[in-house]
Amino acid sequence: MSLASSIRSLRNPATINRRIFHAAATVGVLGVVVKLIAMFKEVAIANYFGRNSAVDTFLVAYLLPGFVVVLIAGSLNAAFIPTFIHVRHKNGEQEAQRLFSSCMVWSQGLLLALALVLASVGPVLIRAIAPGFSAGKMQLCTHLFYALLPAILLSGIASNYSAILNASKCFWLPAISPVLTPSLPLGLLLTRARSWGAWSLVGGVLLGGFGECLVLGSTLKYRGIHLRPRWHGYTPEVREVGLQYIPLLVGSVLVSGVTVVDQSMAAWLQPGSVAALAYGNRMVSVVVGLTATSLSAAVIPYFSEMVSQRNWEGCRHTLQTYTRILLLVMAPICALLIAFSPALVRLLFQRGAFTAHDTLVVSRVQTMYALQIPFAAAGLLYVRMLTALRRNALVMISAGIGLALDVVLNLVCMKYMGVAGIALSTSLFYAASLLFALLMVRHLLSGNIAAQIANRAPTRRMPLFAP
Repeated sequence: MSLASSIRSLRNPATINRRIFHAAATVGVLGVVVKLIAMFKEVAIANYFGRNSAVDTFLVAYLLPGFVVVLIAGSLNAAFIPTFIHVRHKNGEQEAQRLFSSCMVWSQGLLLALALVLASVGPVLIRAIAPGFSAGKMQLCTHLFYALLPAILLSGIASNYSAILNASKCFWLPAISPVLTPSLPLGLLLTRARSWGAWSLVGGVLLGGFGECLVLGSTLKYRGIHLRPRWHGYTPEVREVGLQYIPLLVGSVLVSGVTVVDQSMAAWLQPGSVAALAYGNRMVSVVVGLTATSLSAAVIPYFSEMVSQRNWEGCRHTLQTYTRILLLVMAPICALLIAFSPALVRLLFQRGAFTAHDTLVVSRVQTMYALQIPFAAAGLLYVRMLTALRRNALVMISAGIGLALDVVLNLVCMKYMGVAGIALSTSLFYAASLLFALLMVRHLLSGNIAAQIANRAPTRRMPLFAP
């Protein structure tokens, strides 16, 4: 299939490729709106608080709950949607509703347990994270931390609701509802920042999470979905979701570990290297993040539906189409970032204490980071196909191999290129992840293996690479 035919398939409203493109574009555009509102919120925080202790205490207090929110809730959708769509396709809406109700019980139970664990060890961890805080500042930070723990449950509920809407091909509302998370805090900042101090930031986070749950839940209720969690037993389908969720969670931890490893190893180099990594990754992370958000939301329901219907030719066609399109779009973006890297860094950062030499170092880092863009975008496509095929153990294995590879490449590249070598290692990590996922998907979609995946009963455990 040529690139021209791939592009033509996007023009036909009847094709799955066109529907995926429309969904991804919707999520991407609305994601930009959410990020812009979030930027306005950050500007308001800077205006009201500057760099005083209120911002310090809030950021440290939200560090652990925020990490759990990003790590735990983000994996729920990917684990739940393929099994939900399979059950709905095979057994009907009633059984799908029962699966949703049961998964709400165990997922919220898991998040509640994590919140309780954090509540017991949080003060110790906060003292380890911020040993320089005074006694009064530490006490305030601890109080803020406990007040922010409900955000974990609210985020989990919103994630569950978003999963059902995405599985029903409703993408716009889950994409725009997160705008409440920065918007409501922004309103609270404008009215209560002077009198409430850091508590206005906490109130904004909780109000935003509650507002998102309310909007999404009201929409689901209008669509006839029962929202009350109810346990219907440890069914094979519930077990399947759990078995898919665990490797996704471990894989997310391992991928997050790449950033931690990179920053730790950058600290071995000359002073300012950790900051150079952070500055150099800022623009690249925005591009990759928007691509990841839009693609993840758009492709999982369609991939899962095709797998449930055993439409293997459709899977291969969609993968080929979007691989070509992503490379066509992302390669020029990568080239532009590389070509104009010094000018962009100079425009964004070179003022005050940020010198011309800093611009030179950071632009080199940004150039090496930019190489990951086409690999990260295409790699996500194949990772989501593995998720739709319910082979998340392979995602976990890929992340583990990639983390080990990142450490080795860091040791080699930083020796010759300094901090820019660490950025290059990250780009090579994404290239290797794409290659691994591509090979695994091609193997799993071949002939008899694909057929046996579709026929797999949820209670059966199957080998990772072959039936």
